[in-house]
Amino acid sequence: MMTAIAAGARFTSVRDVLAFLRHDNVRLVSIFGSHDEAGALRVHYMLELDGREYRMVGLPVDGPIPSATPVTPAAAWYERELYETYGVEIDGHPNLQPLLSHAGEYHFLQVEGNGVCEVPVGPVHAGIIEPGHFRFSVVGDTVLNLELRHFYTHKGTEKLFEGAPVMSAPMLAESVSGDNCFAHAVAYCQAVENAGGVSVPPRGRALRLVGLELERMLAHVADLGALCGDVAFAVPAAYTARIKELLLQASTRYFGTRCWRGLAVPGGMKRDLGAEQARELSHVVSDAARDFAQLARLVLDTPSMQNRFESTGILSRDHARALGVVGPAARASGLKMDVRHDHPYGAYRKLTLELPHYHQGDVMARARIRIDETAISARLIGETLSALPAGAISTPVTCPAAAEGFSAVESPRGELLYWVRIQDGGIRRCHIKSPSFQNWPALPLAMPGNIIADFPVINKSFNLSYSGCDR
Repeated sequence: MMTAIAAGARFTSVRDVLAFLRHDNVRLVSIFGSHDEAGALRVHYMLELDGREYRMVGLPVDGPIPSATPVTPAAAWYERELYETYGVEIDGHPNLQPLLSHAGEYHFLQVEGNGVCEVPVGPVHAGIIEPGHFRFSVVGDTVLNLELRHFYTHKGTEKLFEGAPVMSAPMLAESVSGDNCFAHAVAYCQAVENAGGVSVPPRGRALRLVGLELERMLAHVADLGALCGDVAFAVPAAYTARIKELLLQASTRYFGTRCWRGLAVPGGMKRDLGAEQARELSHVVSDAARDFAQLARLVLDTPSMQNRFESTGILSRDHARALGVVGPAARASGLKMDVRHDHPYGAYRKLTLELPHYHQGDVMARARIRIDETAISARLIGETLSALPAGAISTPVTCPAAAEGFSAVESPRGELLYWVRIQDGGIRRCHIKSPSFQNWPALPLAMPGNIIADFPVINKSFNLSYSGCDR
């Protein structure tokens, strides 16, 4: 039983953690390093037990540690980052090439055979796409292997947090990934609140839910439009842009910001809604959801879209589980997981949440997940706005002299985690587990057997953030 394993688990070494990770109902969430108050190096393992409980394990490190990657491939990038940023030697890791640094030579996998050639794409892309390199090995148009390399614009945001005042640091969180900035701000604020034992007033929690679900709607509507654009279905692509713009304008009208920047603070929210404003916003969201649902039916019922989406870019359930894939990509591959449901926070604690999921793991399944979730988000916003609790939207926060706290939020891309260590009113260490950092390694597994011309639509169906990865 998982409860017996969890209750009896004692971690005195990394090998104890690796033994624990071998259980089927234990998932690796993140690995990161820190220095304690005395300057000693520690390695932290964030685990999920039985899909219901997070467990943080922090261990002192004074030499090489065994790699978790042979036990769970989801550890690969985390350990490469740990090796590169903290100098921790990782014994048994299959590939400790630099992840963040681009100095020196990088060795891509060499695929050999008759007719095999390499097609490099990036790191510079057309338009405003951020830099990322994709190395295809192909025979004709068929992809045999894809290897990616990112971190061309690594921002060092976690380092920027160090020494930042606790109350002003949400601005840094908002800069990690611009299209999910509110989710990042809420995740940071909740980590601070959990560290200090702060309870956000019910009205503040409700307004946060409205912002999180509106951000999810904006992301999913835009993603479907981008998928349509990648297969030259221009009319719905343009129409989704119209729906998104109406939601952005509503955000500006009622909250003073298109993208919900500057609204979340430790302790709650900065801006409230009047009763009439809440009714008006609810109508805007309902109308947008209705228009999007009609458009989605048109897209899904169009044979040319079905031909491009179905059986394209399949990520199997086994691969998704092995790599710890999260968010819509996980649910499209049959993994029924969502932080809002499994680890409810804020106003989600009082909700019954539907979890749409599919087993096909293809572009169509990832599109359907976004369509289904947009309707659910609109319903949650409407129900919340119609029953906003009375009272304050925030509570004063007194920063503890020394404390640690973490928080997980279901961002539009999936599980987003912040862990903070506070000391003397400032942030001593902030770790950000981005869903894009988690999911990028899974994209290459969805490519073999597809033609290279399908890469844009496969890539877009995951819709991973370069900036969120280069945190």
